[in-house]
Parts: sequence; C-alpha cells; structure tokens
Amino acid sequence: MARAIALLTAVLLGLCAAAAQSSMQPTAPQKMMSPAEAKKRDACEQQAAAQHVKMDERAKFVMDCMTGKRGV
Repeated sequence: MARAIALLTAVLLGLCAAAAQSSMQPTAPQKMMSPAEAKKRDACEQQAAAQHVKMDERAKFVMDCMTGKRGV
C-alpha cells in the first residue's frame, strides 16, 4: 500500500512539474532581443558571475557591458 501511494505521489509531482515547465513563456525583453543581443547579454551575465558582481549591482553591470561601457 505504501508503495502505491509513493508511486502515485511521484507520478503526480512529475505531471505538475512538466505542466509548469511547459507553460513558462519568455519574458518581454527576451522576446524583443535579437539572437546576437541575447548572446551578448549571456556573455555579459557570465562575465558578471565570473567577477562575482553582487546581485543588486548585476543588472547595471550587464547593461553597461552590453552598451560598451565595460568590455566583454
């Protein structure tokens, strides 16, 4: 009986996770960016992570990086 309950719980959790993941849609800025800009943004975000930029300063860092105020 315990196995049946555990199996049913696992199946339900799997279905919920799959439904949540499939319903995620890109945000507005992601829709507006060209593929080249998206690659540049990703590179800037990786650079910010590598330099251990604090999270509250990271958005400004990425924007400065993308506009050329900081090197990539």
